Amino acid sequence: MYKIRTHIAEIPKKVGETIKLKGHAQTIRAQSSIAFVVLREITGTIQCVIERSCAAFETVKHITTESVISVTGTVVKTTSTESGFEILVSELEVLSLAEATPIPVTTKGSVEVTPEKAQDWRFLSLRSPRSATIMRAFSAMTAGYHEYLEKHGFIEIQTPKIMATPSESRAELFKLDYFGQTAYLAQSPQLFKQMAIASGLERVFEVAPAFRADHSFTTRHATEFTSFDGEMAYIESFEEVMTELEQTIKYMLTSIKKTCGREIEKYFGISEFQLKKPIPRITMARAKEILQEMGCASAEPDLTTAEERALGEYVQEHYGAAFVYITEWPWECRPFYHKKGIGEHGQAISVSADLLYHGVEIVTCAQREESYEKLCEQLHEKGLHQEGLQWYLECFRYGMPPHGGWGMGGARFIKQLLGLSSLRESTFLFRGPTRLMP
Repeated sequence: MYKIRTHIAEIPKKVGETIKLKGHAQTIRAQSSIAFVVLREITGTIQCVIERSCAAFETVKHITTESVISVTGTVVKTTSTESGFEILVSELEVLSLAEATPIPVTTKGSVEVTPEKAQDWRFLSLRSPRSATIMRAFSAMTAGYHEYLEKHGFIEIQTPKIMATPSESRAELFKLDYFGQTAYLAQSPQLFKQMAIASGLERVFEVAPAFRADHSFTTRHATEFTSFDGEMAYIESFEEVMTELEQTIKYMLTSIKKTCGREIEKYFGISEFQLKKPIPRITMARAKEILQEMGCASAEPDLTTAEERALGEYVQEHYGAAFVYITEWPWECRPFYHKKGIGEHGQAISVSADLLYHGVEIVTCAQREESYEKLCEQLHEKGLHQEGLQWYLECFRYGMPPHGGWGMGGARFIKQLLGLSSLRESTFLFRGPTRLMP
């Protein structure tokens, strides 16, 4: 049975058994009468002991760090390792001999690893257990998103990423030649999600790439990112959208906790991150008052990065919350398809909200305008041309239920959850204005 590969996470249940492990040789120490190899794979690390009497003893002397090896041996308990276990090796095979790596993988080296250099050698930087935990957290977040929404009547759809017209505006668009026509990479699936609502699917979601030709060189922007979208019909109020999103996020965080909570605590020092109480709601007007009181309000109708950060500190201090909804955004800041409303001071608002997480916006959600006539008016008000969007507007002429939804940046979510320095760490392969490879 030991010919079947065992993962390191299974070792505590295998004491006294002979098993086969495969992974990278993280560290190698060869002495005169004994050798040690720390083997690493996706579920952890384990010390492998090769005694001089073992036929593999000479092989160890020629193994290089990060080589891929196969080890067969007996699981024994020990007090000399952190895990409390080690492998007494009987066989060792080198599956792939590694050259000297250009950057250190799991230990500090003499080569300075800048964020850009780490991106150049992304397949190596991802080998570290810390980086693997980030990717596992992203995977668990995605699984939780799917599980919750499917349990609550949402249908997964896949929308086109090549569009004849902009999905939101003509800013931040990637153009491409499409057999002699001009096409664009989708900024979001928004217009298609609403088409799905018009089609009678009622509740839909998607996890897919989105593209923004954004020249921002920040820790929170990317030109390609994974967008987590949802749209729901027959809503009575915008509050239903915020509540559904809140429950979705709660489930996602629980999924992450179950999957890799122990590793998150080990590598990031974070033990409690689940959503245990309702997310507070603060209107934009009130948010600006708070910022004024804090001495950091800007004249912008939108929120600046500094203002978001300050609001994050405020809700943490006053509500003990990592999340906050900023509602009732000025109409001038929002796209034409949002429902227009009247704010607490009589001003024109968008019936929408941004969800901030540790002081960074990760979600925009809104109630949509379902009236064809009002949509046309709002489109012209925003200076857009109706002709190119008529295919979308047709969806509203033949019965459109009241509806709303959200779009969330997955990499931003993980960045904020784990307190990462940049979106580059929470993205498998980052794309930015100067990053097109690997």
